[in-house]
Amino acid sequence: MEPIHVLIAEDEPDVRAALEDLIGSDDAMDVVGTAGDADEAIEVAERVQPDVALVDVKMPNGGGPRATREIRRLCPETHVVAISAYEDRRTVLEMLRAGVVGYIVKGTPAEEILFTIRRSMQGQGSLSVEVTADVIQELAQLLERSESMTRELRQLDRTKRELIQILSHELFTPITAIQGFAVTVSERGDKLSGEEIRTLASGVQRASNRIRRLVGNLAALARLDREGVEAPTRPVEASELIQRASSEFGANAERLRVPDDATLRLWADPELATRALVILIENAAALSDEEAPVEIDVRQREGFVDIGVTDHGPGISEEAQRRVFDAFTQADASSTRTHQGLGIGLYLARRIMNAHGGAIDVASQEGKGSTFRLSFLALDDTSGPEPR
Repeated sequence: MEPIHVLIAEDEPDVRAALEDLIGSDDAMDVVGTAGDADEAIEVAERVQPDVALVDVKMPNGGGPRATREIRRLCPETHVVAISAYEDRRTVLEMLRAGVVGYIVKGTPAEEILFTIRRSMQGQGSLSVEVTADVIQELAQLLERSESMTRELRQLDRTKRELIQILSHELFTPITAIQGFAVTVSERGDKLSGEEIRTLASGVQRASNRIRRLVGNLAALARLDREGVEAPTRPVEASELIQRASSEFGANAERLRVPDDATLRLWADPELATRALVILIENAAALSDEEAPVEIDVRQREGFVDIGVTDHGPGISEEAQRRVFDAFTQADASSTRTHQGLGIGLYLARRIMNAHGGAIDVASQEGKGSTFRLSFLALDDTSGPEPR
């Protein structure tokens, strides 16, 4: 039977000589080459095409991982066994990823080294005892991370299905209204009075504005596709955000009660900050009677400028307040609620304020209404951020 042809790649001469003596003493093995660094190991391996290569992990010129990868590329039939003064789990995993079939710690008994070489020829892996425990621990951690990622992916899949379901419902409602108005005009247009036509046109406008705001919310949510995203802020007057938000409501902006003087300055991304304020105004308008005002106020406290939106609706229970900023949650989740909503509005507002380094909170009393506040970093606060 042909002996096992072994290459020894080890930079320490004494260790290399000891391995030569050990392997040479076994009649079933033959040392066909030696090397003192990674470059030499690659060159000798390509030339002699050994059955087994013993490769030291910490060799010069790229170390064991580089030598292993290149030997496996140039000598597909060669089995590589790592040999090293064991140091850490990272080193073990790096060599295993490079393609070794065994890992021997220096000082391992001679019989175990020869046994590992013989096993490698049969394609069987072999790890020293010191290495095995850490590899098992690492595999357990990898399994735990894999299971965690699986749970997260399942949650994302559920969220996706919920979002599609809610989107379908929320888009269906205004689209149905617009289609109904169109059919009415088409079939009875010549019989409608001017007042009836104006009423229909107003309904179409409300439905289209609702779709536009829905799309705006989704676009903003896409910008904040993960936690930790920072908004590119600049100095802005509170009045600018209020004016931008008010303009989104057209004739319905008459319900808004805005402060006469809102010149306090703050750090904000005008587009995202306006979106958060629009969400609060839209919620307040939906929760209040059509004739009830929606009140906006601005105030400054240490380090922050707060913009508050107050409605005169039914209020929010303490239990609902604890989850009102979660995705797909509404203050009134009953089947008899009179307003519609995605259930992502306040969740999105919270994400926007987190991206600003600010906050959103709510104060509410059942039967009397609610006040939601957006807290932005004040421009005049010396600890405030530089523009992002």
